[in-house]
Amino acid sequence: MTLPSEASTPTSELPLEVNDLTTGWLQEAMAPHLDGAVIQRFEPTVIGVGEGFMGQLARVSLTYDRDTEAPASLIAKFAATREDTRDMAADQNLYEREIGFYRDIGQDVGVPTCACYYLKYIPETNHFILLLEDLAPGEPSDQVIGTDKETSREVIEQFARLHAKWWNDPRLEELDWAKWIFKAVPMEQTLELFNQSHKEVLETGKFDLYPEMKRLMPLLPPLFKFDLAPPYPFTLTHGDLRSDNIIKPSAVGGRFAIIDWQLCGIGDPVQDIARWMVQSISIEDRRDTEEELLRLYHSRLCEYGVEGYSYGKFIQAYKTNLIAIYLMFSMSMDAVDQSSERAQALFHAFYSRTNAALIDWKIERDLKALPYLYPFIRIMLIVQKALGNLKRK
Repeated sequence: MTLPSEASTPTSELPLEVNDLTTGWLQEAMAPHLDGAVIQRFEPTVIGVGEGFMGQLARVSLTYDRDTEAPASLIAKFAATREDTRDMAADQNLYEREIGFYRDIGQDVGVPTCACYYLKYIPETNHFILLLEDLAPGEPSDQVIGTDKETSREVIEQFARLHAKWWNDPRLEELDWAKWIFKAVPMEQTLELFNQSHKEVLETGKFDLYPEMKRLMPLLPPLFKFDLAPPYPFTLTHGDLRSDNIIKPSAVGGRFAIIDWQLCGIGDPVQDIARWMVQSISIEDRRDTEEELLRLYHSRLCEYGVEGYSYGKFIQAYKTNLIAIYLMFSMSMDAVDQSSERAQALFHAFYSRTNAALIDWKIERDLKALPYLYPFIRIMLIVQKALGNLKRK
């Protein structure tokens, strides 16, 4: 397949949302993939309402002047129409991350993903457009209900493969868009946002349905005082591993694929695994399969060549990442559009599953200990990375 390129920019005006698409622009943008066929008309349908929080998605059906093997449809992905949401995305370079992913490594990342036909990013306004392979009739799980156990095992298998391929790989540090995401926003700014969120929780009863999340919030402020060390070991992480971003075969076909790479980059490998277990599986299924899936992930890492990473160290990292998830969902997300019924149900699933995991793993003990332990953990991470760099040399 022809690689996506920002250099092959169509002469027509760049569409910034679904309604801006034109036949002429699509013809120019898709030209390398049409084998001479001409697009006569197209039909866009907005999809992912209540799922694609940080942008706008549309399935675009294409009609040509002749029979062709060119794509019958594609997915067009745009920046959010709300300026405050685009500003939120800019804080962590979310759009640049996904553009960089497809431009630089998406064709050889090591796990199934969708083909990218065209990409363009406009830094001045933080707009972008991606034209991607339509993976239908494959489909995502219903995240509100929770992903089935078979798909969960496939996700764990694939992410063990992805993480092992990029384990402590210095190539990631050469990619500007892949920088560690926790360094993208100053800690002082994050603490201010948390304090606003805590005030909102106390005044509005926002977390009354999630009592453990509400009860433990006073233990979180000390965590914002740390100068965090980059993760070690590190790998390429997806950063938003949940059901809506996993495509699986449906009853009528399709294939497994991982989509939506806006949060990808250097990170703790266990971040992805914890996010999957807490966000995409029902509470009952997590409790039933958690130990099996965690052991499967660790054993596959070892099989794929990762050395010096014990199961005990992995489990401690898992608990630390549960705290990170809790921190994330303790923050106000007013800039994320939660107006649809689907979005409201989805956030209820996030909160209730996080609440249950905090109880099951007795995270209160770790929260109380972490402020005292982290300075030593930070030194250890820095030393381990320095030794790893020396070993590579």
